[in-house]
Amino acid sequence: MENNIFEQILSKKRVPILLNYKPYQTMIKLGQSPKMKELSKELQALINVEKKQILEVNSLHKEKSRITAKILYLSNEINSNSKNSLEKDLEQSKVRMEEIRTEILEKENEIQDMIYEKESKNIELLKETVNYAYEYMKKDEVELKKTLIEIEKLREKLKKDREKREFLEKRINSIYGFLHGIVGAKDTEILDKNIL
Repeated sequence: MENNIFEQILSKKRVPILLNYKPYQTMIKLGQSPKMKELSKELQALINVEKKQILEVNSLHKEKSRITAKILYLSNEINSNSKNSLEKDLEQSKVRMEEIRTEILEKENEIQDMIYEKESKNIELLKETVNYAYEYMKKDEVELKKTLIEIEKLREKLKKDREKREFLEKRINSIYGFLHGIVGAKDTEILDKNIL
């Protein structure tokens, strides 16, 4: 597929993550290229790492909230109740708070990079999927055309065979009708046994 056309089309669309998109899931059950399988695995790995990073950031935010509460408590105890023995604990909490802020910032930057990488991999998978889909649609349309022609031939043959069956049944019934009328039912049975 020509990249310019593809890029123009994509610029107007919001592309969902293909692995989570039901029509894509349905389509790949009917076939996919080895490259599509490879890209799908890579995309799934990125999604898994991103989820893990998000969980870690959420955990850090919870820890940050606990430490903030601890810092407020320790500051209040030191300032209001002159508990200077808590200053070391307060200082350690402040150091940990800075560490957490740095970790959160680093992980959020990693997540942003991962989102970009995930979207790029998704677009790469989409391009491969579109190429695969059109390749097989062309092949399938040729095969479908052949199959439809074959079905039409079979319909014509079936129509002729039905007409032939109807003619033969009509002729047999006409002959039996004639024989029954001329010789009667019992004698027709005798003729059937001796002649047929």
